[in-house]
Amino acid sequence: MRARNVALGSVAAGSLLMSGGALAQGWSNSGGNAGRNGSFAVPGPDAADLLWQGGRSSIIAWQPVIDGSRVFLVRQTGFPPEATGSPVVAMDLETGRELWAVNIPSNSGDWTAWVMGARDGRVYASRSGNGSSVSARFFCLNATNGATIWQSEQTIDAGAYDGVVFAENGDLIVGGFRTVRRVRASDGGTVWTANRLCSVSGNCGGAVHGGAVYVADAVPGGHAIKKFDLATGVFLYQSPTMAGFTIQTTPMVGPDGTVYLNRTQNNASVDYFYAFEDTGSALVQRWRVESRWTTGSEFAATQDGVYVPFRDNSIRLLRAQDGAELASTGVLAQPLSAPRMAVDAGGRLYVSNGEFAQGRFFAFNADLSLRWSVGVTNVNIGAPAFGADGTLVVAGVGTNVRAYRTERCEADFDGDGFVDFFDLSAFAECFEGGACPPGKSADFDGDGFVDFFDYQAFAAAFEAGC
Repeated sequence: MRARNVALGSVAAGSLLMSGGALAQGWSNSGGNAGRNGSFAVPGPDAADLLWQGGRSSIIAWQPVIDGSRVFLVRQTGFPPEATGSPVVAMDLETGRELWAVNIPSNSGDWTAWVMGARDGRVYASRSGNGSSVSARFFCLNATNGATIWQSEQTIDAGAYDGVVFAENGDLIVGGFRTVRRVRASDGGTVWTANRLCSVSGNCGGAVHGGAVYVADAVPGGHAIKKFDLATGVFLYQSPTMAGFTIQTTPMVGPDGTVYLNRTQNNASVDYFYAFEDTGSALVQRWRVESRWTTGSEFAATQDGVYVPFRDNSIRLLRAQDGAELASTGVLAQPLSAPRMAVDAGGRLYVSNGEFAQGRFFAFNADLSLRWSVGVTNVNIGAPAFGADGTLVVAGVGTNVRAYRTERCEADFDGDGFVDFFDLSAFAECFEGGACPPGKSADFDGDGFVDFFDYQAFAAAFEAGC
């Protein structure tokens, strides 16, 4: 940690006992956020700094999600149908201690349970799926104790590889084989249902950005990205057709609004990664590049670029505007069969390769040089998941659940790796009741109140540097 000490000066005292800024919620769903773009606003681990490891055993690694100080995941001990062999488990993000485990209700023919997402003190799970062949209701559970709050009004056929995303108010956007549905977070009722036709191979989930829902659908001659209105479910328009018969990935929307899709099926003539611009009246193709066939993948994007798996088993950072190459990992020794990605506040890329015998988790620097990596046998879709404080959770099989975190300086309030005037400014804004950086609160001394003592504690930490 580099320190650039400056005199603290005066931070105007806010109202006593005012409420601090809310903590960022963490990795709420597959892809990390509503756009499924893997972007998060704090630094990830600098190295494989193990915080804790262990947990319930599982024969398959499923996607963890994080809300506040809790991580939720399914640990599966038997093959479906099984009423008790795939409990939803809650673990403490700081210690790895199991907090609770529940088996959601199972009906004849139901599939393995999967965690759909978590936010606002609730976690959602269902036994639907198996390539859209099993329909079931889903359940809203209390994140504190696992108690059922409600079950959905209608059944869904989405599964673990489809995932769901959340609207800004917490409503769930569920992409199924023949419908996209918005479901109220308050009671499980259906807000709207829109017709669609997902690819024959599944992976029907959508992405949300700027009042729109984007899904990839089968159309004559191939596939197209379709845009629906987030508030009403009305179909608006679709992209030009992308040639190809099957697809096993979902769309992603970058922070800048660029819509991406890895439309691949293990056929070099039609395997391309596409970038589209939404003009407000049409989805216009910006560029496409030859890409690697992947399944059940989640990719990552920044404001200016996107990370693409190439056919030579490299990952390359391409410019969002024109697809020009900005950086490359070079050819990786372990195959990228089902990569899942995240990019942190410093532009560092974190990747699970989705492999089984050659399962591995990588961390790359901003220039895509390798920073560190660890083997994770049978990782499947068990990573990544990031907490608001930068804690990384990786789930494998057996009892192999791990959390990594690099400890940060408390005075680095904006989380950029430096202690300087920008931290002073960030704390002042947070203290005055404005926006707080992700994972930060104006209650700096942790006593449950925001008052002059927090100002004093921050001042001391700032002057001490790191």
